[in-house]
Amino acid sequence: MIKSTEVVTLILIHSKGGSRQIDQRQYNMMGYQIHLIFPGQSCSFYFFKETSAYHIRIPMQNFHKLCHILSINIKLLKDYPILHVSPNEFDILRYEFNMIRTELYRCQPLLSLIATRIAAILQEIKRFITRQIDNLAAYTYPPMLSRFLELIEQHYKQQHRVSYYASTLNVTSNYLSKLTRRHMQVKPLKLIHERLIKEAQHLLRSSSSPIKSTIIELGFEDFSTFSHFFKKRTNMSPLAYQKKMQSLKA
Repeated sequence: MIKSTEVVTLILIHSKGGSRQIDQRQYNMMGYQIHLIFPGQSCSFYFFKETSAYHIRIPMQNFHKLCHILSINIKLLKDYPILHVSPNEFDILRYEFNMIRTELYRCQPLLSLIATRIAAILQEIKRFITRQIDNLAAYTYPPMLSRFLELIEQHYKQQHRVSYYASTLNVTSNYLSKLTRRHMQVKPLKLIHERLIKEAQHLLRSSSSPIKSTIIELGFEDFSTFSHFFKKRTNMSPLAYQKKMQSLKA
């Protein structure tokens, strides 16, 4: 049983028989495949026969950034969490997995090199999806939207207003709103806020330092503003959330 909370897990599998259950839905495992597990999903694997597997866990923040850079629609990956590959493609991916493992075992691993190899794996996955799925048009973001998502990733800590991103893209806020509603069914401000909340939760979970440092890092003016923002979207105050996370670690 695997429950992914803050990371995306990529698993390369060669199985002669088995199954995978994702949130109550069951998939067969046979042959050469790559599996993806996203935060919030519960997965169970059942191996009936001989199976070999390689896996890598990528922080969701880094995964989002790479997908934006490579123009990979994350919703597409979530809709197709299992991809079939050929034996040759399996060997190509296995090589990248092994090289990442070798680098991680070094005394001072180069994170930039690891990121490059993860990007290569995601490029291969994008290639598999293009080959296997007929209707890709529904998952293709226009360049302007891809650029907006990339800008959020770069500036969300300092820039919380839609007007900043619209100005940077040289479009109106209204146009940006129409773009995100059409392709993502959300307002642009929600995308900014979702990114802020995700990072706020990460910082509060991973540190016992005063909440003030989180407020400063995320560009909020004061505790009251941040607390209202956080509680409105999580139904918990920042302090209550941090205490809850600390108690779970104890």
